[in-house]
Amino acid sequence: MTRFKIKNVLLSVLSLALTMVIITSCAGKVVSPEMQKLNTQQEVLAVNTELNKLNRFLEKELQEVQSLVDDVNKANEKATESATEAKERSSELNDNPGNSRMASKASKASKKAARDAKRAMNLNDDLSDANDNVKDFQKDIQDTQAKLDDLQSKINFVPNN
Repeated sequence: MTRFKIKNVLLSVLSLALTMVIITSCAGKVVSPEMQKLNTQQEVLAVNTELNKLNRFLEKELQEVQSLVDDVNKANEKATESATEAKERSSELNDNPGNSRMASKASKASKKAARDAKRAMNLNDDLSDANDNVKDFQKDIQDTQAKLDDLQSKINFVPNN
């Protein structure tokens, strides 16, 4: 054979092989309906696991909120009592302006009232943050539930052969 014929034959074989590779790679995968259903069921299980996890986190956060509500109520009561005591001590000091003992008690009462008010404010901020977390978890749960419902409907409408 001549060199030209060998080159043409090799080029033809190479072109044929390349064409086959391209056709094979471009051809989409054919997935049976049963396989689609199984894949979707696997996705449902994963999403359901995520939903359960979010529900657990929500329950923990709701318990935290309840605990914080109790703490906030106690702190607010304590702050109110401290403020009332500081006001009384201040009034007593106004009646006896030269009494250093009374001035010391008024100073201590006002410092205690400030500490209690700050603690109550911090607990209120914590409660607000916890409530925001609850709202976020509820939104995530709704989104995940919608995704789960969508996947469930796909399972129900997969054609059976």
